Amino acid sequence: MTTSAAVRIRVPAVVQAVRLLLCVVALSHVVVALVMWAREAALRNEIAAAHPDFGAAEVARSAEIAVASAAVFHAVLVVLCLLPAWRLGAGRSWARRLVTISQPLGLLFSVVSWSSSAMFHAVIPVVGALQIAAVVLLWVPAAREFFARARR
Repeated sequence: MTTSAAVRIRVPAVVQAVRLLLCVVALSHVVVALVMWAREAALRNEIAAAHPDFGAAEVARSAEIAVASAAVFHAVLVVLCLLPAWRLGAGRSWARRLVTISQPLGLLFSVVSWSSSAMFHAVIPVVGALQIAAVVLLWVPAAREFFARARR
C-alpha cells in the first residue's frame, strides 16, 4: 500500500523577503500610532498653528480624534500586512493579490499623513519604498513561478 505525501514547495527567497518587508511595514504602523499617542501635545501644537481660530477645547478634541483615528486606521493596516505575510509562505494567491492592492493603497493613504502633519515626513518615504518593493517582488518570475506551482 502506497501513500502519497504532500510535496512541500520551497518558499523562494524573494517571497521570504516580501514577508519580512510586510512585517517591517506592520511594525512601522504600530510605531506611528504609538508615537502619535505619545506626542499628542506636539500634535495639538501643530493643529493650533494650522488653525489659529480654534479654541483650546477644539484643538484638544481635534488631537484626540486624530490619535483615535490613527490608531484604528493603522490597526487595519497592520492586519493588512500581517495576514498576507503569514499566508504568502503557503503560496496563497489571494494573499499576493491582497498585498498587491493593499500596499499601494497604504502608500496612497500616507499622502494624507504627509499633508496633515510633519511628524512623520522622514518615515513616510522609507515605508513607501518598502511597500512598493513588496509588491514588485511578488511579481518577479521566481515569485510568479512559486505561486503557480502552489496552485497546482
